[in-house]
Amino acid sequence: MPPAFTLLQLQRTVEALAGLRLHKQNFRRLVAQQGLVEETGRIVTGTGGRPAREVRFRNEVTLERLAPGLRLPTARRTE
Repeated sequence: MPPAFTLLQLQRTVEALAGLRLHKQNFRRLVAQQGLVEETGRIVTGTGGRPAREVRFRNEVTLERLAPGLRLPTARRTE
């Protein structure tokens, strides 16, 4: 991720890595509960809709936790 990004950019990256589609509000709630990001105070326009708030990873997270990250549900197998 770049130094600053939107939550949608983060969600799309996590989805690509995990191979899952995530519910937008649940993802945002999970990120907020984990305390992984903080707002930069800047707004990104040109997103195709409502301007998005820019966020960045909190530096303190790496000091607080050995392996910072999101706990995602496992993918369901269809056979």
